[in-house]
Amino acid sequence: MRLCFLPLPFLLFVQAMLSQNPMALHDDFRGVFYNPAMYVQRYEIENGSPYLNLKFEPAKIGDRDKTYLVRFNAYEGSVEVWIQENKVIELNSPGEERIKMLDGSDKEYLLTTYESPKGGKEKGFLEELKVCDAYTLYKKETIKYFKKVKAEAYAKEKPARFEQSTPQFYIKLAGGDVPIKYLSNNKKKFLGAFDAQNATKAKTIIKKEKLSLTKSEDIIRILDSMYN
Repeated sequence: MRLCFLPLPFLLFVQAMLSQNPMALHDDFRGVFYNPAMYVQRYEIENGSPYLNLKFEPAKIGDRDKTYLVRFNAYEGSVEVWIQENKVIELNSPGEERIKMLDGSDKEYLLTTYESPKGGKEKGFLEELKVCDAYTLYKKETIKYFKKVKAEAYAKEKPARFEQSTPQFYIKLAGGDVPIKYLSNNKKKFLGAFDAQNATKAKTIIKKEKLSLTKSEDIIRILDSMYN
């Protein structure tokens, strides 16, 4: 077997480039380091932020013993992990990663692949709302970005901003390797996600109790009426 050695000038050049370009540094999470304030440079931000929690909060990631500091970018659908001062990394696992918050909220998130509202597949983080024998219900909080709109005629200028949207809900039914499916807040499409018998049960309780498909507690009542 031939051994190859890199010349010292080349190694010094690489070391210099890495020190100047933090995006080139790799971590155990198979990502790259970047500055936690990079989003300010990326967007013309005047109001809001892309994060559910601008401050990094303690959490357990998967079965790792170490406690990490994390924050959730609800615009990008990504989870950022604090590595050290001015260096964060995007959690980028090829499979699923479970994130259990240790900030007193007891929230648990799953970084996974799921069915998008348009029927395709996408990857992001979902908050685990309820786990039972029949189903697991998830919530996805999203934040939208609006570019700056200049004043025209009688219309006032609108600043660039981030705004939180109506949450989306997802379900994973028990039994085998089933996908995580999107639950529409449109009643017809919502009912179409279930078999005829359960759809009838859902339709009855929605009408009787005037339940909303945008509220987690109402959706749980609908699902429990189907599966309990």
